[in-house]
Amino acid sequence: MAKAWIGQLSGFSTVMVGETLPRDNSTWATSGYVTVALAGGTTVPEFRLESPVMDVRSWAVTPGSDDPPWNKARNLALSVQAGTYSLTPWFLELPACDENAVVKAAYLIGKPRRGYGDFGSYAVYALNLVLKWVPVAKSTP
Repeated sequence: MAKAWIGQLSGFSTVMVGETLPRDNSTWATSGYVTVALAGGTTVPEFRLESPVMDVRSWAVTPGSDDPPWNKARNLALSVQAGTYSLTPWFLELPACDENAVVKAAYLIGKPRRGYGDFGSYAVYALNLVLKWVPVAKSTP
């Protein structure tokens, strides 16, 4: 669901978001890439509110260069952060599920931070994204 939410933000597309970084960076070097993974969260069984905390990483690379493009990775992370500023709920179509979802709120825990470690020529920014959502039934024709 976080993939669908990020994929609909301004400046993003669904091909820029996934669970793992594509091995062939030439397919995403121009746009950058965002990975998402579940990091924790809670559910409220009384009314099926889900509140997953997602580990979101924005990646950037310049093929053929050893200099990581930190500003590009940072801008991707800040674009995800900017997406949380909307106060309107987001409707998400989830084709692989029996239900769709409405994201009622989105916010970050902390600020986007530069990823440290041996990423080679890749620049990485990390953020913790919380999506508060409820399931909604798919309409039948």
